[in-house]
Amino acid sequence: MDKIRILNLQIPAKHGVFDFEKDKDRVFELDIEMHANLNIPINSDKLEDTIDYSKVVASTTKIFKESDHNLIESIAGKIGDGLIAKYPIQKAVIKIRKPHAPIDAVFDTVEVEVERSN
Repeated sequence: MDKIRILNLQIPAKHGVFDFEKDKDRVFELDIEMHANLNIPINSDKLEDTIDYSKVVASTTKIFKESDHNLIESIAGKIGDGLIAKYPIQKAVIKIRKPHAPIDAVFDTVEVEVERSN
Protein backbone atom coordinates (compact mmCIF):
# COMPACT_ATOMS: atom_id res chain seq x y z
CA MET A 1 0.00 0.00 0.00
CA ASP A 2 1.23 3.48 -0.85
CA LYS A 3 1.59 6.10 1.87
CA ILE A 4 1.53 9.84 2.25
CA ARG A 5 3.08 11.26 5.40
CA ILE A 6 2.97 14.71 6.94
CA LEU A 7 5.58 14.84 9.69
CA ASN A 8 5.94 17.08 12.71
CA LEU A 9 2.94 19.31 12.02
CA GLN A 10 2.96 21.77 14.92
CA ILE A 11 -0.38 23.03 16.15
CA PRO A 12 -1.02 25.16 19.25
CA ALA A 13 -3.99 24.03 21.35
CA LYS A 14 -5.29 23.61 24.90
CA HIS A 15 -5.52 19.85 25.38
CA GLY A 16 -4.89 18.34 28.81
CA VAL A 17 -6.46 17.06 31.99
CA PHE A 18 -5.40 19.87 34.29
CA ASP A 19 -6.91 23.38 34.40
CA PHE A 20 -3.53 25.05 33.86
CA GLU A 21 -3.16 23.11 30.59
CA LYS A 22 -6.32 24.80 29.34
CA ASP A 23 -5.18 28.33 30.28
CA LYS A 24 -3.04 28.92 27.19
CA ASP A 25 -2.11 27.28 23.93
CA ARG A 26 0.81 24.86 23.95
CA VAL A 27 2.36 23.41 20.82
CA PHE A 28 1.63 19.78 20.00
CA GLU A 29 3.46 17.83 17.29
CA LEU A 30 1.54 15.56 14.92
CA ASP A 31 2.52 12.95 12.34
CA ILE A 32 -0.13 11.91 9.84
CA GLU A 33 0.27 8.79 7.73
CA MET A 34 -2.35 7.95 5.12
CA HIS A 35 -2.46 4.62 3.29
CA ALA A 36 -3.96 4.94 -0.17
CA ASN A 37 -3.74 3.62 -3.70
CA LEU A 38 -1.64 6.23 -5.48
CA ASN A 39 -1.51 4.56 -8.92
CA ILE A 40 -3.69 7.18 -10.59
CA PRO A 41 -1.70 10.23 -9.41
CA ILE A 42 1.56 8.40 -10.09
CA ASN A 43 0.51 8.02 -13.72
CA SER A 44 -1.37 11.30 -14.23
CA ASP A 45 0.94 13.67 -12.32
CA LYS A 46 -2.13 15.82 -11.52
CA LEU A 47 -2.95 17.34 -8.14
CA GLU A 48 -6.66 16.66 -8.56
CA ASP A 49 -5.91 12.91 -8.71
CA THR A 50 -4.18 12.73 -5.35
CA ILE A 51 -4.77 13.75 -1.75
CA ASP A 52 -3.98 17.45 -1.41
CA TYR A 53 -1.58 17.78 1.54
CA SER A 54 -2.62 21.36 2.24
CA LYS A 55 -6.26 20.26 2.61
CA VAL A 56 -5.23 17.43 4.96
CA VAL A 57 -3.30 19.94 7.09
CA ALA A 58 -6.29 22.30 7.13
CA SER A 59 -8.72 19.48 8.06
CA THR A 60 -6.41 18.20 10.78
CA THR A 61 -5.83 21.67 12.23
CA LYS A 62 -9.57 22.41 12.27
CA ILE A 63 -10.37 19.16 14.11
CA PHE A 64 -7.44 19.64 16.51
CA LYS A 65 -8.46 23.17 17.49
CA GLU A 66 -12.26 23.03 17.39
CA SER A 67 -12.61 21.80 20.97
CA ASP A 68 -10.36 21.14 23.95
CA HIS A 69 -9.81 17.52 24.95
CA ASN A 70 -8.50 16.02 28.16
CA LEU A 71 -6.64 13.24 26.35
CA ILE A 72 -4.54 13.34 23.21
CA GLU A 73 -5.81 9.80 22.59
CA SER A 74 -9.29 11.25 22.11
CA ILE A 75 -8.30 13.94 19.64
CA ALA A 76 -6.05 11.52 17.72
CA GLY A 77 -9.04 9.23 17.21
CA LYS A 78 -11.20 12.12 16.00
CA ILE A 79 -8.55 13.19 13.50
CA GLY A 80 -8.17 9.63 12.20
CA ASP A 81 -11.93 9.19 11.85
CA GLY A 82 -12.24 12.59 10.14
CA LEU A 83 -9.52 11.84 7.59
CA ILE A 84 -10.97 8.39 6.79
CA ALA A 85 -14.39 9.97 6.24
CA LYS A 86 -13.12 12.83 4.06
CA TYR A 87 -10.37 11.34 1.89
CA PRO A 88 -9.98 8.18 -0.25
CA ILE A 89 -7.67 6.40 2.18
CA GLN A 90 -7.77 2.89 3.58
CA LYS A 91 -5.93 3.62 6.81
CA ALA A 92 -4.84 6.65 8.82
CA VAL A 93 -2.13 6.55 11.48
CA ILE A 94 -2.07 9.60 13.73
CA LYS A 95 0.74 10.29 16.17
CA ILE A 96 0.48 13.16 18.61
CA ARG A 97 3.41 14.26 20.74
CA LYS A 98 3.07 16.34 23.88
CA PRO A 99 6.60 17.41 24.86
CA HIS A 100 5.24 19.64 27.62
CA ALA A 101 3.26 16.89 29.39
CA PRO A 102 3.07 17.72 33.11
CA ILE A 103 5.12 14.77 34.36
CA ASP A 104 7.77 15.18 37.05
CA ALA A 105 10.53 13.49 35.06
CA VAL A 106 13.15 14.18 32.43
CA PHE A 107 11.91 13.04 29.00
CA ASP A 108 11.79 14.19 25.40
CA THR A 109 8.08 13.78 24.77
CA VAL A 110 4.95 11.73 25.34
CA GLU A 111 3.47 10.23 22.18
CA VAL A 112 0.18 8.53 21.36
CA GLU A 113 -0.37 6.59 18.13
CA VAL A 114 -3.87 5.77 16.89
CA GLU A 115 -4.81 3.80 13.76
CA ARG A 116 -8.12 4.01 11.97
CA SER A 117 -9.11 1.83 9.00
CA ASN A 118 -11.80 2.05 6.40
